[in-house]
Amino acid sequence: MAMVENSYSTRNWLITAVIFSALFLVIEVTDVKFLLADYIYRLEGFQWSLRDHFITKDILHNGVRELNFVAIALVLFLTIYHYSPFGRREKRRRYTLLLLSLLLSFGIVNYLKATLGMDCPWDLSLYGGAKPYVDFWSFRESSFAPGRCFPAGHSSIGFSWLALYFFWKNNRITLAKFALVSSIVVGFSLGLVQQLRGAHFFLDDITTAFICWSVSFFIHHFGKHHEANQR
Repeated sequence: MAMVENSYSTRNWLITAVIFSALFLVIEVTDVKFLLADYIYRLEGFQWSLRDHFITKDILHNGVRELNFVAIALVLFLTIYHYSPFGRREKRRRYTLLLLSLLLSFGIVNYLKATLGMDCPWDLSLYGGAKPYVDFWSFRESSFAPGRCFPAGHSSIGFSWLALYFFWKNNRITLAKFALVSSIVVGFSLGLVQQLRGAHFFLDDITTAFICWSVSFFIHHFGKHHEANQR
């Protein structure tokens, strides 16, 4: 039964991966990703007027990021606690997998941001910046410092917590579904905040969502496979 469930879940992930890849190619090749950025830029008076606004920068960017650090620290504390004599042995694996999912999601997104070198909209001459647009498939201009704007880091604060869906999936299905919906809503909401600031294109957030979902999916199934082999 477990093997059938794993096969079904893997097939669903593969379907999601194919859909994401096709969507990414279409959006990137046709430059559809510029449509929303163009609209926001015009709406803000041909400038990124919300880039340094108190609400978008200090509260919804810096404040939410600090809150996320607290949440991760709490998961770390609970994981360590369940490895102590006072914790519950049966919860160790679940909290370890949750912590791994969170850290890997943030780690992979930030690694790609650092290595791919894509620019933010606010950096581009199209939107009042200094740099020419260089697409995903081209080499970077050596005269410009590489950007750190793809995929989206801030929306990963929401999407990484998709791991809670798998954390509660087998014993608290209502909470699991709530975590699934909440993580998606928070992820895209934080992504929109950054788009309003000129920090990202909407494709960046879609990519981050797929990365975080994939990390949580594979960590969860690796954990289940490892647990089954130990029985």
